[in-house]
Amino acid sequence: MDRDALRSLDEYRFEAGPPENALFDEFLDGEVDRAGFLRRATVIGVSATAIGAALRTMGMGAPAYGATVAGKAGGRLRLAIIPGPSGDLEPIEFMDHGRLATGSICGEFLTRSRQNLTLGPELAVSWKSNADATQWAFNIRRGVKFANGQALTAADVVATYKALTDPNGKSQALSAFKGILGPGGIRAVSDYTVVFYLQAPTAGFPYLTSNTTYQAIILPANYQTGTFAKTPQTTGAFNLTSYTPGVGARFDRNPSWWGGKAPLDGVDVTYYSDNAAVDAALLGNQIDLISQSLYSSDRPLFNNKSVQIFATKGSPHREIAMLVQTVAAAKPLLDYRNREAVAYAFDRDKAVKQLLGGFGDVGNDSPFAPAFPSSDLTVPQRHQDLALAKKLLAQAGNPRGFGVTITFAKFQEIPALAQLLANDCKKVGINIKLNMIDYNSYYGGTYSGGATGRGTTPWLNSPMDITDWGHRSVPNVFLTSAVHSGGVWNEADYANKKVDAAIASYQAALTLKEQRKYARVIELQMLHDTPYIFPYFFNWTQAGSKRVKGFKADAIGTQYLGKTSLA
Repeated sequence: MDRDALRSLDEYRFEAGPPENALFDEFLDGEVDRAGFLRRATVIGVSATAIGAALRTMGMGAPAYGATVAGKAGGRLRLAIIPGPSGDLEPIEFMDHGRLATGSICGEFLTRSRQNLTLGPELAVSWKSNADATQWAFNIRRGVKFANGQALTAADVVATYKALTDPNGKSQALSAFKGILGPGGIRAVSDYTVVFYLQAPTAGFPYLTSNTTYQAIILPANYQTGTFAKTPQTTGAFNLTSYTPGVGARFDRNPSWWGGKAPLDGVDVTYYSDNAAVDAALLGNQIDLISQSLYSSDRPLFNNKSVQIFATKGSPHREIAMLVQTVAAAKPLLDYRNREAVAYAFDRDKAVKQLLGGFGDVGNDSPFAPAFPSSDLTVPQRHQDLALAKKLLAQAGNPRGFGVTITFAKFQEIPALAQLLANDCKKVGINIKLNMIDYNSYYGGTYSGGATGRGTTPWLNSPMDITDWGHRSVPNVFLTSAVHSGGVWNEADYANKKVDAAIASYQAALTLKEQRKYARVIELQMLHDTPYIFPYFFNWTQAGSKRVKGFKADAIGTQYLGKTSLA
């Protein structure tokens, strides 16, 4: 044992609070492995010195977050984003890949989630909670300037988060903050310190301030809605200098970036709507990098010697929702046994093989992905069982099955997933009619962005639908927005008091052991109720030219290019 490291750790623990000491106890007792310790330690704001001391105490080496591979300075990266933005380029309204991928090139967040699910500083340099994780203090980086020349202060952070949490506004970030943080709980206690007073204990709150809440780009306090695409006013490595909806965007190097001089001179974005076209553009040397590439739709790029695949594991997934409340078109789905029958008829193992080429993990009908340390992987995995599906249908009074329509967007492998589901369900008498619409229409129509109504948007009002969900480093957003009763993105209109209570307990839990305890409750209850089918969690993959150096894929799909270069 390294006695100097132990002495250093003891000194830190003397001043530390319950969250930090609970984690150290779990790690030193062997209840949490090295990877789990690093993830949790970075979330609750343990200092790098204390992390190193704890690792040395256990005879382990210091963490290495990976060095970038440098190319030569200069040049412009040609980035293809597919599909392009489905609406206005307004950060708090981001809800699709096209918008978040575009905005993330220039925008920055308080924290940044890394590939290994650890959390690093960005515009915040440190953070710390009180004993029960109801208050979080963030220290803001000094010397940062927005592209318009204004200095970043706590006032800008407060203004940004008040807009993000406004229940009467258009913020899509309510999916992360509803029931956790309101506009009145954000206060600047000094020019460079912001304290968040939470509505409920949330041990993973710092993750909600990262790029995984992709609407949370920090903007000036005097930011005017509608000016994001017209006037450079972010803090990142590049400034957005032009934007043409449906066509593309141009970013030039920010000469005042706090992170130093970005290797690239700039980034030229082209929007695509067709996978074959974007694949041909990469192979024809017309672009350098694609914002997302999937095995199902971009197969020519995989195992191609002239292409490199940037990949990372995470929790991005598809969510097959079944309305559980009274809607005439969804009447058969009101009985949980019919919903279970759909889930047991589906062969998710085949889907992972055929649609993902193995680049993913089978889902178990809850948001707890295998990548999450808090997931209880001892819960039995659901597999195809046609005999059980038929038995459940008979018990529900539908021995011959039933019919229902599923709505989905023409996007990546989702149509093929819908067809696989329909083919499997037909084997037990469930007739699923396919209703494919374009991507923008799927998310179109009216939607309040809050809890005042579901509006007319197809993705929240169809008897069954399939939605593309981005990665999060912890399952909190999935739980609060899609599973909790009244969640702003609760497609199934699901409500279960036992699950609601377990979600609250899970979010407040300070130890991994406690989190898994409540995760198990949620996982088992969702298997019984089956408001959703989580068919798989796929690896995030991006194809690029061999010229691209220093780029790391981000499972949420944000495009961090500040350290990227071209050979």
